[in-house]
Amino acid sequence: RRLPPPPSLLLLLTHHLTAAAAALLVLLDPPSPSARKRRRLDVEELDPVPLPSLQPEPEPLPLPPTSPDHYPLAFRVSAPTFNFLAGLLDPLLSHPSLPSSTLLALALARLATGLPYATLAALFRVPASAPRAASRRLRRVLLANFRFWLAFPAEPSSAAASSPLPSCRGALACARFDGPDGPLAAQLVAGASSRVLSLAAGFRGDRTDLEVLKLSSLYQELEQGKVLDHGQYLAGDGDGYPLLPWLMVPFRGPAVPGSPEAEFNAAHDAMCRKARRTVRSLKGWGAIARLRDEESPRAAVACIGTCAMLHNVLLAREDHSALAPEETDLPPAVQRRADDGDAAGVEDLEIHRRASAFRGALAATMRRR
Repeated sequence: RRLPPPPSLLLLLTHHLTAAAAALLVLLDPPSPSARKRRRLDVEELDPVPLPSLQPEPEPLPLPPTSPDHYPLAFRVSAPTFNFLAGLLDPLLSHPSLPSSTLLALALARLATGLPYATLAALFRVPASAPRAASRRLRRVLLANFRFWLAFPAEPSSAAASSPLPSCRGALACARFDGPDGPLAAQLVAGASSRVLSLAAGFRGDRTDLEVLKLSSLYQELEQGKVLDHGQYLAGDGDGYPLLPWLMVPFRGPAVPGSPEAEFNAAHDAMCRKARRTVRSLKGWGAIARLRDEESPRAAVACIGTCAMLHNVLLAREDHSALAPEETDLPPAVQRRADDGDAAGVEDLEIHRRASAFRGALAATMRRR
């Protein structure tokens, strides 16, 4: 028969049970107002603990790509476009120990991502000198043999027909880039499809748009009538361009809704959006975003030209891997421009008069389109 526990053990168990019940009552009983106040003060005095970030970490770039779906991420071109370029440039890209397709992959990866050459060499498991050599080779080959990719189309009538503005060949814009020795300016003309029709880069970034225009060979050619046919013109994007017979800018001030001036300004902005989309597309290339890492301003200019050529190749192949999305915000209000002929000479006033008459005639045709 089991013996009963000794009295001393019963007293000890009773003491522990009583203490546990008291602690339970303390947990269940709501605290007094003063206790709640003290507890709230204690909580407020504690430093807040930062919550863990809920944003997923960016996935590593698929370099080298192992699937056709990886090509737009790795090279900013689709797999069919990569194969097209590889076949086109095969005789021109050469290396003592690497195939031309590998050189093209290295050069495109550099342009698309802007990764350091040493990183690309490690990812592709090639000699340390291969990525830099591939980049230089691709730029040299494109700029020396395919300059016709950056030119006005041979049939100007078809290009002007697709423009939001009647008889407009393209939109003129000036972009700024962060170069290795400071800001760089590049002037371009983009068509209705956002194709680059003309490019001039390497100007100092502190120059105005008009200064860059007058320093470019395009200005001299336009003044001499060598680029545009009779009745054709360009649309100037930004507030820095004057009104010229071959360069149209919006009407000043707020236009009456539904008026020919308002219709012209809307069509003008639609045309300039094509050029702004081209600029955003070029700045989407990783090498241009890191243009300050180039070894010299000349190398930076070659990088801009190479990306512009590839931009046109992609558009020609209907490959939108590197095409920036269209603008969705409302166009900015038209402000006062240098198109009123203030403080101009007699010759300049005559040029402005002819340009104003031409713009008015264009605006009058907007409702009939």
